[in-house]
Amino acid sequence: SDSRSTVKAVARSDVNIIMTVNPKNHKILLVSIPRDYYVQLSGTTGIKDKLTHAGVYGINKSITTIEDLLDIKIDEYIKVSFATVIKSVDLLDGIDIYSDQSFTPWTNRTCRFYEGVQHVDGTCALAFARERKSYTEGDRHRGENQEQVLSKIIEKMTNPKYLVRYNDILKQTESSFETSISYDMITELVKEELTTLSSWNIETYNLDGTGAMLPTYSMGSMNLWVMIPDETTIETAKTKINEYLNS
Repeated sequence: SDSRSTVKAVARSDVNIIMTVNPKNHKILLVSIPRDYYVQLSGTTGIKDKLTHAGVYGINKSITTIEDLLDIKIDEYIKVSFATVIKSVDLLDGIDIYSDQSFTPWTNRTCRFYEGVQHVDGTCALAFARERKSYTEGDRHRGENQEQVLSKIIEKMTNPKYLVRYNDILKQTESSFETSISYDMITELVKEELTTLSSWNIETYNLDGTGAMLPTYSMGSMNLWVMIPDETTIETAKTKINEYLNS
């Protein structure tokens, strides 16, 4: 959510990532969908809309719209805010991220990134995940950075040092996220991870498209910048998701 207040506030879905988890093979697939993807909002007819606007109508609208787009059934969801990223990374004592260029992010000029690997705290991890103006590929590159931050959080959290603190981490971040996943399910997943202590293989994939100026369902006849979906990338994502589910 791009809410600057609480995760419960009405706001756009700034980041949309489908996480397909295969616990048997310890594999995770992250599929990033551009926020401006021009899609048919679930339950609507006529003019399409940006995917990000689905969030204004509630988490269920985002879920069902993505289900329609990728022809999948989403079992669970996690909705986070900017604050969740900051708190989570700080509770994990920071993460190591790789930047392919040097830049000062527009969203936080106190952070500075250099080409190569660097350790960042929660505030700069968020700035890295939000940056698009410094990149030629703009939102496409931002999606890759967001997947990287999420991957690094997962890698850090599956370290036994932090797994045994999961209850404390959940308690300190609980006001900044919403999820359909039960506490009991989280506990079972943690117990399984502590038993196997297996590393996870994380793969990422990004949907793509072509930019255009078009009217949207939410804003009427006003032309906005949108991304027309590349159907080839959608079909590839469907194939990858099914492979992870059935392997």
